[in-house]
Amino acid sequence: MSFRFLDLPPEIRDQIYHDILSCDTARCPPDDDDKPGSYKFDLEILRANRQIHRESRKAFEDNIFIKITTPWHESIDHISSEGRVPIIATGPPAEDFRSFHLWAWIDAPGVPHRDNVYSMVICLHDLPAFTRMWRFSNLNHEGLNPHLRLKLILQDPHVPERKLPKSLQNLLLRPFGDVKDLHSFQVEGARVLPSVEEALKRDQAASEPTPEECLETATALKDAGNKCILVEDYQAALRHYTDAFAAIHITISGRKRYIHADGYYGRDLLSGTYQGQRSDYVRLILRVKLVANFIHTYIKLQDWDEARFWGRRSVITFRSSMTGETSDDLGGGGDSWAWVIEASRMGFPAQVEMGKIFHRTATASKELGYDKEAANLAQAAEIYLPEDQRVKAMAASYVNGYRWRVNVR
Repeated sequence: MSFRFLDLPPEIRDQIYHDILSCDTARCPPDDDDKPGSYKFDLEILRANRQIHRESRKAFEDNIFIKITTPWHESIDHISSEGRVPIIATGPPAEDFRSFHLWAWIDAPGVPHRDNVYSMVICLHDLPAFTRMWRFSNLNHEGLNPHLRLKLILQDPHVPERKLPKSLQNLLLRPFGDVKDLHSFQVEGARVLPSVEEALKRDQAASEPTPEECLETATALKDAGNKCILVEDYQAALRHYTDAFAAIHITISGRKRYIHADGYYGRDLLSGTYQGQRSDYVRLILRVKLVANFIHTYIKLQDWDEARFWGRRSVITFRSSMTGETSDDLGGGGDSWAWVIEASRMGFPAQVEMGKIFHRTATASKELGYDKEAANLAQAAEIYLPEDQRVKAMAASYVNGYRWRVNVR
């Protein structure tokens, strides 16, 4: 007996259309966390026959798309790679695309673009990632936004004269509150509600926290996390530490940590707890302290894999900054660890916190059976924490096994 798709009840057909044509279900995770995801829409179904075309088209048109146009072709690569924003279409398909609810036109005064514009199409779900990336770029490159113009054109792609609901206008427009200090800014079309536009402009007018404020906030959140450790509320501690990273423009997604807005911290601090110090120096020390606290929390939770992962990540990054080595092997002995001694002699900032990272990572490695790695890390910890009896005892326990023989000039 043959199966006919159109014999299925309409509600089941609608669910199938939604499953293959909705942004929610067509989104594909990236193969690499450093890359954006993608979308896979099975548009072949639109060509099946007239009835299926008519029914399935509605499911596709229920998506909310944003079209972004600039005169700079490199912007598309930057948005995708730096912002990790999944892009649905570029090139001629994006240029010709008209089924958008919002068109964001970005340019600069005096830049010719009549015949040379570049467009991309993204889903509503990814709009906050786009505006967040723009915000970080402006913080990192002082004076970027005052050279840029932004025009937002709102529309119902199916009934151009129809006003979009207030909830949808907020979702489309309010993310641009992250985009501040522009040369000029306009909102047009689709009967934009004054209350939504006013709220957007208030968001844009709000000042960014200064580096002083960011560092003070991060410090307070770190201290709040430490208090949670004392009362054994370890999940709350992790949340506080994650928020502390976010306060200094470092975002965490799974096992990836992304550092933004380095250029924002390129000056001396003018007030507060850290007055007179370099903001990038204070930020670096806070980063190391937060990583040490993350590892400590995972050890309390007996989540040895996470503790070891975050510790190894920091040690390998530290080693790479000293030697240029990119290997993830921490099991080698002897002269392969000479850099630890050299760094201690150079007066590396946050040496105590780095010593804690070495020791805590050694603890996790030992629990997981990586004895040679644990021995190396324990001996590195002893260099940075020579008075810590627990560290000395752990390092001494390896004296007859994996003890270093390091030659340092």
